[in-house]
Amino acid sequence: MIIQSLCRHYDILEGDENADIPRWGYSSAKVSFALVISPDGVLSHIVDLRSDDKKPIPQNMDVPIQKARSGISAPPYFVCDNAKYVFGVEKMKRGDFEKKFHPHLLVDDPAGYTILEESDKDVTLIHQRSRKCFEEFRALQHGILDGLDDPGVRGFLAFLDGWNPEEFLINPTTGQYKDDLLAGGNCVFECNGDFLHRKGAVRNAWETYSQNEAGDAFVAQCLVTGEVEPVSRVHQKIKGVVGAQSAGASLVGFNNDAFLSYGKKQSFNSPISESSMFKYTTALNHLLAGQSNRIRIADATVVFWAETGEKSCEDLVRFFFDPQEAEKNEGHEAEDSRIQDTGAIKQIGDILTKVRSGTKINQEDVGTDPETNFYILGLSPNNARLAVRFWYVDTVRDLIAKVARHHLDMEIVRDDSGPRYVSIYRLLNETVPQSSDKKAVSPLLGGLIMRSILTGSTYPMPLYSAILSRVKVEGSINYVRAGIIKAYLLRLSRSGLTNLKEEVITMSLNEESSNVPYRLGRLFAVLEKVQSDTNREMKSTINSKYFSSASSTPAVVFPVLLKLAQHHIAKSDWGFKSSQSIEQILAGVDEFPAYLNLEDQGMFMLGYYHQRKAFYKKKEAVSSEEA
Repeated sequence: MIIQSLCRHYDILEGDENADIPRWGYSSAKVSFALVISPDGVLSHIVDLRSDDKKPIPQNMDVPIQKARSGISAPPYFVCDNAKYVFGVEKMKRGDFEKKFHPHLLVDDPAGYTILEESDKDVTLIHQRSRKCFEEFRALQHGILDGLDDPGVRGFLAFLDGWNPEEFLINPTTGQYKDDLLAGGNCVFECNGDFLHRKGAVRNAWETYSQNEAGDAFVAQCLVTGEVEPVSRVHQKIKGVVGAQSAGASLVGFNNDAFLSYGKKQSFNSPISESSMFKYTTALNHLLAGQSNRIRIADATVVFWAETGEKSCEDLVRFFFDPQEAEKNEGHEAEDSRIQDTGAIKQIGDILTKVRSGTKINQEDVGTDPETNFYILGLSPNNARLAVRFWYVDTVRDLIAKVARHHLDMEIVRDDSGPRYVSIYRLLNETVPQSSDKKAVSPLLGGLIMRSILTGSTYPMPLYSAILSRVKVEGSINYVRAGIIKAYLLRLSRSGLTNLKEEVITMSLNEESSNVPYRLGRLFAVLEKVQSDTNREMKSTINSKYFSSASSTPAVVFPVLLKLAQHHIAKSDWGFKSSQSIEQILAGVDEFPAYLNLEDQGMFMLGYYHQRKAFYKKKEAVSSEEA
């Protein structure tokens, strides 16, 4: 299903004139240098194609397909490869060199290698394998290009025939770029002012060779198309998944005998044709290479796409999951220096209004046919392979409705200091200490949250318990944490897994609520305010000492707090009003519970948060009236 969907996406991209995607037989590669070859086969100079940034970035170029390399006999690529294949020279770390070229391992050929240059850290050398790589590279170019009547091609082949790996450091052209060339970047060739891999004659020769090679391949029924076609033995690497190997990782592959069946090894055990392999890997690499179709959730790199050429719905889904913030004018405080895109906010607001009222989402709301299929794929690194964290398929209409419901459930009374819509990234960060490394976020939690959002099911218990723990330890609850608590309890109530009624879980202060834990949370906020109003220079309040125990064992803590509050009320100018607030809250409390379970603790924290926000709101209202 995943591979089929990616193949269909490739077909859509191929028909889009604005989509920069390689066609069959080619792939995108990061190219660092262009080797300029004269018509008589001399390497005249080298052009650095990398950016001028502090850390140079190679150019992306469409070159003849570079399939994944595996094993010690990895094959060369056509007219684009690294220095080991182009020049027959390799640089190794000193430790790797001593381990690999230990005299006991070179019985057949005691020499085995030629050192061109060495230091305490690195060794630049020519050895049997590097010579073989160069010879195989030269043989491949001759096998494809021999017979072409083109001056540039003749010059290129003459260069290969005349090149001697021992001249790498002696040659002034290669010696100038020796360290950068040996760092592993790809090289292309420029002849007569044109890149060799872009010449029409060279491309035709490559495509003819590819077709003939496919005719000799293992043939079976493709799992994707159902057609009998040449099967891909090794699939292209997937690049761009955070945490995976920089050279790429495999989505499909078999490396242990326990995974094989009927004697079929490697990817023959999962027969996918060469064309389907090319389509799904190219489409997935294209999605991962850009910024518009991917987000990061915990350790998972998430890509998403719609089965249409319209991009507006993809942009909308991205904003729903990862609301982007735009910089305000300079000179603002840090917490006020970021605001969200107003146009996207209005569009989301209109959709939320429709979802709240049960109105159907139409094409004008999402920018495409709402019945279009939409796909979300979460990938996590797993050594040289990729693990599918989650896979979700739905229509655009249903997906938007479910994500909108998530934001509606998260709605909570708040001030204007933060973004109106919370990204999943920020939501996850609230589960760990704010001073800690964000890598401490549970890698499993991201997938669990996504499943809850995309299926409309209850939020994961680990999320809820982590938020409660952070509130207790830090003694603070912001609008994100309060929103998570509210959303968790709401969905728990809808599913019938709690005795809490949905109507008691509100967005803002509910003074009529008879829920005892909620009232106790309000009471704690009032007692804290009484203390802070009495002594404004106090560095800490009852929050730092009593909040955790008050939210867990109220019967032990609140008698002490109420007794302490009488001393503060006697000193306060607002003593009568404070006593009135305490009496009003306690009117709905017959007795202090000995213990509050996790659900009741969440209601306690909601009551505390709502009451504190009500204090600030009343102050703002008074200030506006005085103005």
